[in-house]
Amino acid sequence: MSEHLRPTDDGRPSKGGPLEGMDPVTGDYIKPQQQQQKPYVDCFTIEVPMPTDGSKLEGGNNSNQSADGSNEKRDLQRKWSRRIVRTLSNRSRDADDEGEWEEDGADNCLFGHRIRFTIMAISTLCLASILSNILTFNFTYICMAGDKPANFSNMTDPFEWTSIGYNPDLDYSSAARSALFMAVAVGSLMTVFPLTIMLNHFGSRLIFGCLGFISALATLLLPLAAGLGFPFMLLMRLIQGASFSACLPVMGSITSHWSTLKQNGIFIAILSSFLQIAPIFTMPISGELCTSSLGWPSVYYLHGIVALILFTIFMLYHRNSPHKHPMMSRTEIVKVMFNKGGSIYSGPTTDNKKPKEKKSRKVPYWAMYSDKSIWAILLSLQFMPTYINKVLHMPIEQTGLASAISPAIMFAIKLFAGQSSDRIKFISDERKLRIYNTLSMGAMGTLFIVLALLNPSKSPNLCLVILIASTCILGFNSD
Repeated sequence: MSEHLRPTDDGRPSKGGPLEGMDPVTGDYIKPQQQQQKPYVDCFTIEVPMPTDGSKLEGGNNSNQSADGSNEKRDLQRKWSRRIVRTLSNRSRDADDEGEWEEDGADNCLFGHRIRFTIMAISTLCLASILSNILTFNFTYICMAGDKPANFSNMTDPFEWTSIGYNPDLDYSSAARSALFMAVAVGSLMTVFPLTIMLNHFGSRLIFGCLGFISALATLLLPLAAGLGFPFMLLMRLIQGASFSACLPVMGSITSHWSTLKQNGIFIAILSSFLQIAPIFTMPISGELCTSSLGWPSVYYLHGIVALILFTIFMLYHRNSPHKHPMMSRTEIVKVMFNKGGSIYSGPTTDNKKPKEKKSRKVPYWAMYSDKSIWAILLSLQFMPTYINKVLHMPIEQTGLASAISPAIMFAIKLFAGQSSDRIKFISDERKLRIYNTLSMGAMGTLFIVLALLNPSKSPNLCLVILIASTCILGFNSD
């Protein structure tokens, strides 16, 4: 542990570190009282205190105060420039450099003491990008080969196929399609354990960042792999699945390191929303691009470029621990690290005794991968475009929009379920968990049974409504 983060033997924060001046009971940072309060100076404006008696300041005093304000502004701008350079140049925070642990009066003029939320937002977009790369094939395969002509068996000249926009090499058989869908799960299962070990050893920044670039390159190469043949296509899908295997462990790791204890629920809710953000972006975009003059390869190129941009930002901005981030203020570090077990300041002890027990801060990876709601969402996202287009016979453009409706409503239900659960006080947490899980999984199973009994050719609109409702109801499971 860094010396700046280590408490003294009596349980009080060490002097000169980020925990100095912190209330050992609540973890709140208490600024020392100053005899004379300096005027606030931020990065962009200069505020000079005006006289209270209504008289004008003398020219000399006014000039001196303006000069002092200008100097403070320039010093603050230089300080923030150095912090941004350290962030983008892969440097960690040096506690002894330039008085980093000095007073936080104007320490954060860009994001305030909210750097942890920017980490959460960037990480959520990166998680959604990896899932979007997987969903590209789930949608585009319905338009890759084109419409098969009725008299295809009578055609012998390949020019006849291409002239009408049909490519039989991309019209995969049922077994081939199943293998391409299954490859994602196989790649994820093959790499989940070694990648989890590597995440614990090297941190999320290096491992998740590299996996993001690998997923982006595999997505960019998918059109080329489709032209080379089925084995190359299968390989790219395996790589995409391997990249996805790190998503759930990274979600837990970022929550563990960057969230305060009171905000764990917010971090988990926002980070897990990548399951809804990805299809909301991918499905309608894929539907429009597939039917445009750019064709289905543009879907992969767009998603690959977006992934490269997002993971470049992630690698430059992210740090594995809050105290290593150059833009973190002392106040925010104290909030994030307070009472998080033995590795970080865990509050005072009574009677000079050590705490009786330490809570484990290991991320429950197996619990994440065994969550039935996550697999239900992934399966519904995988086969929903196929059902809407091939069974309900909706056009490709409408298929994309219809596939995006379900995750959008699911996200709204997820937010409602979380807020309602926090506000309901007359029911125990265990009972609320049982009610919401029963409502989500039980209702989904019931709606799927009803969907199986309906005739899609006679009531396609009703089938679409029930399909969307069966997926939306899973939002209650995110509580």
